[in-house]
Amino acid sequence: MLTTKLLKSPNSKTHMRLLLDAIESGYATSFDGTPIFWERHGPRLDDAIALRPLMFCYGLVCSMNQWRHQIERYSAAGHPCILLDYRGHHRSGNPADPQLLNISALAKDVSAVVHHLGIKKPLQIWGHSMGCNVVIEFAIAEPALCQSLILCCGTPDNPFNQMLGSQIPAKLSGKLFDFMKSYPEPILKAWDAFRARPAMTHISAYLAGFNTSASTRDDIQAYAEAVCDVSSETFFALLEDMSRGHTRAVLPRVKVPALVVAGALDRVTPPSEQRALAELLPDATYVEIPAGSHNVQLDFGEYVGLKVEEFWRKRGLD
Repeated sequence: MLTTKLLKSPNSKTHMRLLLDAIESGYATSFDGTPIFWERHGPRLDDAIALRPLMFCYGLVCSMNQWRHQIERYSAAGHPCILLDYRGHHRSGNPADPQLLNISALAKDVSAVVHHLGIKKPLQIWGHSMGCNVVIEFAIAEPALCQSLILCCGTPDNPFNQMLGSQIPAKLSGKLFDFMKSYPEPILKAWDAFRARPAMTHISAYLAGFNTSASTRDDIQAYAEAVCDVSSETFFALLEDMSRGHTRAVLPRVKVPALVVAGALDRVTPPSEQRALAELLPDATYVEIPAGSHNVQLDFGEYVGLKVEEFWRKRGLD
């Protein structure tokens, strides 16, 4: 059942929660001392009847709400399901060194949670959008702790390259980041003003690629509020790091099988980007969800689940 709550975040204001209540939650300390919030759904990790644990990593300025269908499905099936808030997001802390707001640091946040919880069994790890880049780095750094990857709506390159089916976002983003190096304050203030306007954050939710015929109004509202929860400094630091497109170069080092799940109507990371991701990975299967958007795991949670489970069966993954 969909439940709606309001959560207080040390980084932010109040935001909507659509997930079921966690069974357990707490903080892990990342490599640089940043506190990272995590929560567990489903059985205990040491429960004798527990199935393989699953880890879920959301996209930039998103929230755990992105995984509500998957958490309900797999926690009920007997999988311990672990989620975390990255540094600078929601209930996690901000790094003392702002230079440590990058994809590699976020992957180390995932490692910190996994080791804090004492997980020894290789995980099935899910990533959405920027979360794909994060979990790819985790899989390279911690191959013994990763059995497979489920990559929803990711890209190996600068996400601006094909965004909205145009080269214009890539050209504008380059100029924006160049301008920010010399004049950061006007850009940060403009983004803060944008976040303060509820109508504008709803527009950003639609631009983020929701299929409004499939996702609920609460999904879109929760996303808009999550955007408001994350500081301008965090948003632009991670966005610029993503724009460097480092992921392509490291893909040959991924040693585990991956399922790339694309939305056929994704305008943020179009299917061409996701096919490229699948082609560059050493061992990947590609599936495209008709009518799926950039939030395909929210649009069609049950159908995505069936495709993931088919992949697990065919590959002999449990």
